Amino acid sequence: MRIIIMKTHQSNKLRNAIRTTILAASLAVTPYALADNSQYDGDDKLRDAWLDGKVETALLVNRHLNNFKIDTDVKGRIVVLTGTVNSEIDKELAGEIAKGIKGVHKVDNQLVVEKPDKMNHETHVDHDADRSFGSWYNDATTTAAIKSKLLWNGETSGLKVNVDTMYGKVTLNGKVSSSAEKDLVEKIAENTDGVRSVDNQLQVVKDS
Repeated sequence: MRIIIMKTHQSNKLRNAIRTTILAASLAVTPYALADNSQYDGDDKLRDAWLDGKVETALLVNRHLNNFKIDTDVKGRIVVLTGTVNSEIDKELAGEIAKGIKGVHKVDNQLVVEKPDKMNHETHVDHDADRSFGSWYNDATTTAAIKSKLLWNGETSGLKVNVDTMYGKVTLNGKVSSSAEKDLVEKIAENTDGVRSVDNQLQVVKDS
């Protein structure tokens, strides 16, 4: 029952976010309303409503964040994220997704982590201006998904692994304590949605 309620809540939020975006677009006077938000420069409230709808929609449809409760608000192109997530990885991903939306000047990430991380995983999800938002968005989601799997896997609890994703190609860096752990991390990455290939550069170091 709890899952059904959560899905209903997410569905309502998604409809509201899309409705806000469509409303902002319908009020525009140019024929390129759906291209970007530049036509709203003269109307701060309309521009912020457009950005709010885009940010919230991007978060809600993300395959890694769709079970978390995240609320958005935009004032003066500054996005404020509030609500709860299950890990620092999810908090960082949400913030980076918001930053990647064209027109957003700053993100105030006030998300609260309900379950603190057991490990200090470094997640590389910085936005690359040379990539399209869609490509970067998918790569950032893939990186976060892999990091979460490593975080909660009992066999990799002692690892410090860096994960980078570029166009679906995952690169693993860092140190592990055995060849078995190195292979396990690679398999976890390979079995994650969005991964096209894995470059395993992990180093085996005793007592890492």
